[in-house]
Amino acid sequence: MKENNWYTFSEGSKKLGKSHSYLYKSMKDRPELFKSTMIQKQGRIWLISDEGLNYVKKNTKKEGDRLRTAILKAVYKTNYHFVFTPFNLNIF
Repeated sequence: MKENNWYTFSEGSKKLGKSHSYLYKSMKDRPELFKSTMIQKQGRIWLISDEGLNYVKKNTKKEGDRLRTAILKAVYKTNYHFVFTPFNLNIF
């Protein structure tokens, strides 16, 4: 059985190509994404395994998906109705 390598959250974030605080912020926002077998806390330092990094990478949406759906919800929930009428510009 292969031994898992453990990384600090900062190292793991950089390994995923993200900012150094990506995993820590992700854990605060979506704790259900981090299984207890994939992370450990030693003192003040959080560690994540190779398996945990792969799981987070596989189960995270691409950047921009959240923004796109938020904009679409705002557009469809508006109370204003837009009416487009043709303009006759030759009246002058």
